[in-house]
Amino acid sequence: MKKKAILVLLITAYLLSVFSINVFASDFPDMPRTHKNYVAVSDLVKKGVIAGYDDGYFRPEREITRTEFCALMARTLGYSKDTYVFENVPFTDVKEGYWGEAYISFCYERGLVNGMGNDEFWPAAKVTMEQAVKMAVCAIGKEDEALRINGEKWYDGYVETAKAYNLYYKVDGETGVPAIRSDIAQVVYNMIETGLMEEEDEKDSEDEIIIDDSTEDAEDDTEAEEEDPIPPEIRVAYKEKNFLNVKTILIDAGHNYSGRDTGAENRELGLKEEDITWRIADKLRDCLEDMGYNVVMTRDKITDSIANTSVVESLQARVDLGHQALADLFISIHCNAGGGSGTEVYCFSRKSYAGTFANIVQKNIVTNTELYDRGVKTANFFVIQNTLMPAILIETGFIDNLKDAKILASEEGQYSIAQAVANAVAEYDSMENSDFVQSIAEEISTEE
Repeated sequence: MKKKAILVLLITAYLLSVFSINVFASDFPDMPRTHKNYVAVSDLVKKGVIAGYDDGYFRPEREITRTEFCALMARTLGYSKDTYVFENVPFTDVKEGYWGEAYISFCYERGLVNGMGNDEFWPAAKVTMEQAVKMAVCAIGKEDEALRINGEKWYDGYVETAKAYNLYYKVDGETGVPAIRSDIAQVVYNMIETGLMEEEDEKDSEDEIIIDDSTEDAEDDTEAEEEDPIPPEIRVAYKEKNFLNVKTILIDAGHNYSGRDTGAENRELGLKEEDITWRIADKLRDCLEDMGYNVVMTRDKITDSIANTSVVESLQARVDLGHQALADLFISIHCNAGGGSGTEVYCFSRKSYAGTFANIVQKNIVTNTELYDRGVKTANFFVIQNTLMPAILIETGFIDNLKDAKILASEEGQYSIAQAVANAVAEYDSMENSDFVQSIAEEISTEE
């Protein structure tokens, strides 16, 4: 669903039975116009994404559960019980028939929630400010920025990123304690006000199959051509490519050894994302070269850093290397963080070569390791949004989850992941055009 429909008035049957919504913030005795969050609450009430209680009060100091916050976020992001279909929720403590399972599933599929470990969600637990902020940061597509910020606690990067995008405006809540309704409303209002949710959803049209991962619109815009970092001859070369005939592969070991673009960290176990990603990338290089592929690395040695002056320049340099090599595939390797578990693969669009490749990679990693299957997801991460070749970003596992970390830190675990990706490349490379079209048709059928 496109985020142009984000602000459509959507109220679920559950909330209709609990809340009275025909009221604005000015009608709540406990939400006077002088309240610092009056504008936020009033706006969200008008949009139908939050409501007061049957007795006519809003109760701004009340705490809410993790499920209730998922419901609020889902409605803000355009959830509709009439169009959203889910099979199950991957959490053992969210039972079938539970009133909030669709909301939790909706947020999980969009990468907003990971669970609390051990395949549990804790649906009745009170949502904390850091959990709410983390979901808001993910909703505006800035999780990659948050994960690049080192901190003593898992949420430090999310909090800093949230403050950078004004998500904390008029919010008094502190981390480590349950958030209250007025602060929650303000965070969601601030999230909408960024305007970034609408931009994120423009990436993936539900009405067409994307056969070429390149962005053709820029060629028709004079101003865009002047700022285009991709030389015209490279664009021409990519137009002539058959993306099912793989010869050259760009392997991006996520983050830099030092400087501004370092990754997540598990200080207790002494693990750094930038080290683990390189070790997996190095093993993947060996596997692919043994299979006869030409491999280009963004970081040739573990101590290498690329374009270390800023995060954006580092990401642009990785994309540039792929284009200069005329790579047929772009594989970016990362570790996840934030309290969840399992492996997931990101692509820019499911209905594309990258989407097909991502599905094969995800299947192979899950089969080859003991990592939990978090599925294939779409995102606007820089390295998969700005590449002309099919590009994926692999979140191999959670560096702050003990089970995942043991796999990520071991030679055996690293090799299992690398071999799984190499096998996926070979499987993808052996596809025919008819197989690719069929895979896209199956993806559309699954979504419908």
